[in-house]
Amino acid sequence: MHQSLKQTRDRIRSIENTKKVTSAMEMVSVAKLNRIDKMFYAMRPYCNGLKSILDGIITSETQTANPFLENRNKKEKFALCLMTSDNGLCGLYNINVMRAAEDFINKNGKANVKLITVGKKGFNYFSNRGLQVLHAYTGLNGRYDQKVCSDVCDILKNLFLSKTVDEVYVAYNRSETGIIYKADVEKFLNIETAHKKDVNYIYEPGFNNILDSIVDKYIVTKMKLIFLEALTLEHSARSIAMRTATDNAKELLEGLILLRNKVRQANITQEILEIISSTEALKG
Repeated sequence: MHQSLKQTRDRIRSIENTKKVTSAMEMVSVAKLNRIDKMFYAMRPYCNGLKSILDGIITSETQTANPFLENRNKKEKFALCLMTSDNGLCGLYNINVMRAAEDFINKNGKANVKLITVGKKGFNYFSNRGLQVLHAYTGLNGRYDQKVCSDVCDILKNLFLSKTVDEVYVAYNRSETGIIYKADVEKFLNIETAHKKDVNYIYEPGFNNILDSIVDKYIVTKMKLIFLEALTLEHSARSIAMRTATDNAKELLEGLILLRNKVRQANITQEILEIISSTEALKG
């Protein structure tokens, strides 16, 4: 009984320490989420506005006026940028997007996909499976880095412009509603537009100059939006995972405290019985 009571107390102490850690990690994730999601929700309307402008000025006749709009007939080589986290403890956040990326690679052939990874989890997953990673960016630790975002964007643009690849895709987690997200492989280049009703615009200083400027801004903004969305959902997933772990720890503690009290009562009862038995034995 004494050993059982000691083991129960040790388990209670261990779970209490774990609960403190998960609770602290939840608060840290929420604080990081509050900072990053403001940037994400502020950037999204701007990116949507740029896309709306592109849809409005591009017609079927001007579809090839910019190299990033070129829809190549031959699609055999692809670039895939995978967005994962550097750290774990965020539920299915990394697993789902890595599975989506793996399905894309298996569908198109390993030899035909050039992989660029952002985050240690994705890099470790595919490098351990013998897939060559063209560029890898790690060490962000849930923070937005403008330099990394610009570097990734430039790499993808250069791969497409040089015709090293025919299309560029990004695998990341996309927000659906609130905290609900879904892993998706989204086409990044070439830019696909939905042609709207033709409107006669007057372009100054000229159509090509305006188009090139808007296309370049849209690509840079879209990549930044992808980074911010991936980071926002990472912190959201981690805060939910830590809250769930904290709640589970509370439930375990309630059961163990009840068990500890029962063991203690059993020990006290046993000691009383032994005292009574000894007393009766002395009375003879």
